[in-house]
Amino acid sequence: MRIILSITVFCLFCLSLSCKKGDRGEQGEPGIPGINGNANVVQYNFGQADLRTGYVVFNITTTQDTVDNSQWYVYLFEPGLERWYALPGQGLSGNTTYRVSIGYTSPNAKIYIDRNGPGELYSKTRVIRVYAGKITKLGVSPNLHSRAGIDPSDYEAMRKFYHLPEN
Repeated sequence: MRIILSITVFCLFCLSLSCKKGDRGEQGEPGIPGINGNANVVQYNFGQADLRTGYVVFNITTTQDTVDNSQWYVYLFEPGLERWYALPGQGLSGNTTYRVSIGYTSPNAKIYIDRNGPGELYSKTRVIRVYAGKITKLGVSPNLHSRAGIDPSDYEAMRKFYHLPEN
């Protein structure tokens, strides 16, 4: 049995030495082009947010890891002025301050928008999630957006930077 095993191993060794690299094959068909943008960035579109009655919650199906390792940006749209308002911050009238908090209850990220003031009605809500593919632990995190020359409070600048759709 030992002799058969030794012969088999020797034959396999000899066969591997006799292998040579073959000629390169022809170029294959080109693939379908992907969409422009960053695979780590997702835009979520929601309908109206009536913040006159209290806080609102938007649910996004995802994982705890995604919630913990992402930066979240929230915007409210006011159709009369055709303007996006970045949160946290002041709303349309300047009489209400909005803040955002994010929690997780499986299987959803919960985006809470709270208010301090009378509140307003907004026709659309958008959430942009930027997932960190690489995390570097430092005393202070590097600020990607300021280095890139964009203002995260400007929805249009963020949309263009991440190649997100207009609608």
